[in-house]
Amino acid sequence: MTAALTLAAAVTTPGTVAAPDALSGPLADALIAAALAQAALMATAVVLTRDPVHQAIVLSGYGMVLGLLFLILQAPDVAMSQIGVGTVLVPLLVVLALHATRRYRDTDNDKDGAERAEPRRRAASGPSADGPSADGPCADGPGGGPHDGGQARR
Repeated sequence: MTAALTLAAAVTTPGTVAAPDALSGPLADALIAAALAQAALMATAVVLTRDPVHQAIVLSGYGMVLGLLFLILQAPDVAMSQIGVGTVLVPLLVVLALHATRRYRDTDNDKDGAERAEPRRRAASGPSADGPSADGPCADGPGGGPHDGGQARR
């Protein structure tokens, strides 16, 4: 019985006009076109940005523009997911990954670089007062010797 009432309510009489759709008309078309153009512009900006940290920030703006486009196209659930994931989560993960790799790279360079740079500084300044050490210059000269495995120093 309820199905028949629902079907009867859906059928309109010939003299009535259906309610206009929220996104119909020339103004709505202009709004959709502007949102699509903004999304294309932000996508281009993401691709052309070279610095990874700045790229993550621009990616966040791109996620916001896509979320607004989905909202304009009447998909609020997709818009909320896009804003949550594309605007907040993905750029945050990118920035955290960049920070972690830079920190790891810096500590790795400090550890290896300090060991490598110290003999070069001593070798450039000449033998120390204590006499030549295993790190310092050898009798073979700066081209290499038994202490460096036969590899020439740069």
